[in-house]
Amino acid sequence: MANKLLLFFIIVSTCCFSQDTLNLLNGKSKVASVEKIDFDFLYYKTIKKDGTFGKRKKKNLDHIFSVVKPDTSIYIYQKDSLLDNFWSIGEMKNYLEGRRQARKYFKPYKTLLIGAGIGTGVAMYSLFPIKYGKKESVVFIKDTITNSIVTVRFEDYQSLTIPIPYWEVMPLGLYTYYSGKVSESKKFKADNMDMFSEEMFSIGYKETVIDRKIYSAVGASFASFLTTLMGYMIFDPVEN
Repeated sequence: MANKLLLFFIIVSTCCFSQDTLNLLNGKSKVASVEKIDFDFLYYKTIKKDGTFGKRKKKNLDHIFSVVKPDTSIYIYQKDSLLDNFWSIGEMKNYLEGRRQARKYFKPYKTLLIGAGIGTGVAMYSLFPIKYGKKESVVFIKDTITNSIVTVRFEDYQSLTIPIPYWEVMPLGLYTYYSGKVSESKKFKADNMDMFSEEMFSIGYKETVIDRKIYSAVGASFASFLTTLMGYMIFDPVEN
């Protein structure tokens, strides 16, 4: 409570529609003009590219690491075990820098392409599974108009699919799980490679890599799977 009260007076005394930077605890930053702060929220206006102000917004203080003003930096985040804030300001700063660097340099193109291929392949196999064990069946149907018996012959097959509902989710889920594995750190890049010697920097970097790979795997595989199925249902090729 005392920390928030102190921050309230500091920010209010320095608010004069300046260009500030909000550093968030997810590693992202916002350029804005801070207007005021209460015990739960920070109120600000976004600054557009042409320098004009956007809409007034608010951000929960629990999501903010610091406010960087033209002449000072104000740390909203404070180490407090009661709030599950176990890291010091310095440790959190390195962690967030790791997240920013990963967001800048790590592009999950490979994950996207493989996910799209797997999603499309699973969808196509669901539509056209491998068939075997051809079996001819005969059914006798009574024609109510002519009152005669009509013989209907049709062919039946077994298919190489897992005999459980929605089996398609399994390969897509397994690929997503596999994508969540961290790559070798020697492939990572950053503005300053020496930062990888900092434990908190590496943790933040790897967490962001995992997040981006999982989101890419889920988005690409499931999106391509659903798109392929929907495309087939819309265009539904007619057999000649």
